[in-house]
Amino acid sequence: MSEERIVNKDCLQRVGSLRQRDWLNCVRKLGFRLSSGGRHPYTVRDPENPNDDDITSLVTTIPYGLHKEMNKIIAKQIILSPITKRMKVTEKDFWKALGLIKK
Repeated sequence: MSEERIVNKDCLQRVGSLRQRDWLNCVRKLGFRLSSGGRHPYTVRDPENPNDDDITSLVTTIPYGLHKEMNKIIAKQIILSPITKRMKVTEKDFWKALGLIKK
């Protein structure tokens, strides 16, 4: 996933220290659906598609063990997802929900 489409690259650099609970709070604020089970403790899913077995409902997974690069990948997957676009969640909304920008 290309970082060129990310506008706030400074925010992307600051996601390295986020924890699982930060991601869970963020996606709840934005209106995504959370699912748990399987090898990955949480999956972020399309709120309009209740089928957890449907791969098209998947936005990203949030594992237990997070590190700087994994946090960047999760951020990019959420920001660049067609589901996020369809939900009209902007990149600015995303960074606000994570608490990395104020207004």
